[in-house]
Amino acid sequence: MKRRFLAALLLLAASSSLPAAPQRLSEDRDLKELNLESWNCLNKLEGSARTPDGVERNRLKNRSAVELAGGNIERVDVPGFLKLVSSHDTQTKGRKRKDLNGGDKSQRDPLEAKVVQLTGYLALYYAGPPETTNCASVDFHDWHLEITEKPPDHPPQVGDPTPIVCEITPRTQNAIYHDNIRLQELAAFFRRSDLTYEPTGHKAVKVRLTGYLLWDDEHNGSADVGVSIQRATVGRFHNPWRGTAWELHPAIKVERADGAAPAPASRTPVAEPTPGSSPAPSAPEATPAVEATPVATPPPVATPTPQQLVTVLQPVRIKIPYGETTLPRGTQLRVISRDAQSVTVAYMGKTYTIPITSTDLH
Repeated sequence: MKRRFLAALLLLAASSSLPAAPQRLSEDRDLKELNLESWNCLNKLEGSARTPDGVERNRLKNRSAVELAGGNIERVDVPGFLKLVSSHDTQTKGRKRKDLNGGDKSQRDPLEAKVVQLTGYLALYYAGPPETTNCASVDFHDWHLEITEKPPDHPPQVGDPTPIVCEITPRTQNAIYHDNIRLQELAAFFRRSDLTYEPTGHKAVKVRLTGYLLWDDEHNGSADVGVSIQRATVGRFHNPWRGTAWELHPAIKVERADGAAPAPASRTPVAEPTPGSSPAPSAPEATPAVEATPVATPPPVATPTPQQLVTVLQPVRIKIPYGETTLPRGTQLRVISRDAQSVTVAYMGKTYTIPITSTDLH
């Protein structure tokens, strides 16, 4: 009996020391058109998160594209981006979203409502891993873009300055793809699913990326954030790998900074998910949202306010053609019209009337 007990202990110790199974990553090599209606996570802005901070973070990551015309967009380069978020970084070093107090949140919330245009060099790009944001799907994933102040001539290695991380999401990918943006033509290096690098055959292009600021506190530790790379092993993630936990996420527009138009690209077939590769864990009921209903035309009593943008301050639930979704806090939308009780906004090519009390117009 004693021998069997000792053998069981040895087996348990051996199994606990075994390396974890490698995380499956997408084999995608560039943007493609996604069939979002086949995605089981489309109407779940909170993804498969099961904690309040996870729900909040995912809803911010899953914001949709805003109307950029006439909007207040802050324009920064890489040093300017780091300066913009430096005060919050100093105040919250090593901390998580769930640990913040009222003062921390009052500093963070206005930043996370900002739409920013970042200019820098696209050093590296790769498909992101399955995560709760996208209901753990391998096929519907974010694209990670690493933006540097200067163009690199080699893949990431020890001593290199860390980049700003920007992410294209499944909800913003199609619009960027339809703008004929191909990441391989803009980046210097691509990271394969086995975590090795390959040159794209192009020098890093200076690009402008427009999108929302987001504090990704899941990557706010010293292993992730630092001024320069300290460890880099072939076939493994390098650390630290980012200059700040703040990201441009979601990126909603990508352009060449030299103004050159991308060459027309042939369309690839709409991507269908691989059967069985996109599990759909059930998500908890998130923060109650205000109900809103679609309208065919603006109310006749409303006063038109073209080019004005409104920011959602409280989650608003709306009925869309293929179901229902929630506009999370921080979403910016183009105003079609407004009155004393409501505001009609443009969203995904249609108009919706939402309570004015849920926005920054009240």
